[in-house]
Order: sequence, then C-alpha cells, then structure tokens
Amino acid sequence: MKLKIILNIILIILLISCKTSDKITDEKCPRYISKSIKKMKIEKFKFILNKDSLYFNEVKFYCVNNTALYTKKVMFDKFGKWHREIYPNGEKYPILLWEGIKLFEKDSTLFTIATLGEESIGTLYASFMAFDSEGNDLLADITYEKKLILYFEDLIKKSDSKKREFYDIYWQNIKNRTEKN
Repeated sequence: MKLKIILNIILIILLISCKTSDKITDEKCPRYISKSIKKMKIEKFKFILNKDSLYFNEVKFYCVNNTALYTKKVMFDKFGKWHREIYPNGEKYPILLWEGIKLFEKDSTLFTIATLGEESIGTLYASFMAFDSEGNDLLADITYEKKLILYFEDLIKKSDSKKREFYDIYWQNIKNRTEKN
C-alpha cells in the first residue's frame, strides 16, 4: 500500500515536471538532417564567476542539424580550431572561444565568439555569444545584433554537414579531459 502511494507521488511529480513549455522539444525537431533553423531566440546566459552572476545575450538556433554542436562546427570549419575552452558552472562540455577574429570585410572589429548549445529531452539548440576586444556584449548592440545573427544563419546554411573533422577533434579533446580527471 505504501509503495503504491509513493509510486503515485513520484508519477505526479514527473508529470508536473514535464509540463508544456515554450522550449522546442526533440519531438518538434525533424528527424532528418536539416540546415533549416526551426526557431531562433535571444536569451540571457547566466555565468557565475566566484559569487557574482554575469549575464550575456545568447542567440539560440533550435533544431539545426539535430545537434547542439553546430555553431561550434561552423566556426571550426571557417576559422579552424578554437583558442580556448571554458567550462562554466561545472558543465561537462565546454563553451568554445575563438578570439581576435575578423568577421566582416568592411569592419575592423576583432570579435571573440563563444559557441555553446544544449541537447536534452526538453530542448535542442546550438548557440553563440559575441564580444569585442574590450569584452562588450555585441548582441546587446543594435548595430551588431542583426548583422551577427545573419552571419551565423549564413554559416549554417552554407556549411557542409558531411565534413566531420570538427567532431573528431572535439570529442578527442573531451575524452582527453575526462581521462585526466
């Protein structure tokens, strides 16, 4: 009897925790590989440094090629291996940083691009954040926001999903880090 009550409580908790949200779920993502972007959103990314919370704008592209790694891959394909890895808030997988790169022909700004994403039961997106050499959040700047989003949309559309070099290097780095710890 007690076991049945406990199982019912667990079931109710699971049902409540699985309530509908505005997140794009794996069910809503097409099962086939697609370069189309199902949805794009700009949200705040929370980064905890010591005891301080820092917030940055993050552009999320949902359901792109059914992987959370796609913004990382397109940056790798265009600019080569990333400069640094950051493991924020105790995450298992890193944010990849490309630093001091020029994105636009008629703009002398040197960008730092951070790529990340999430792939879980509740959501699937690949994302990026953009900063100038002073560390300013360029997605908070109206002159850069649209320009950067269009730039990444173009990278995604033109990318060759069959190129696998990024994945080999990325997963080898993850494996090496896991073996060290």
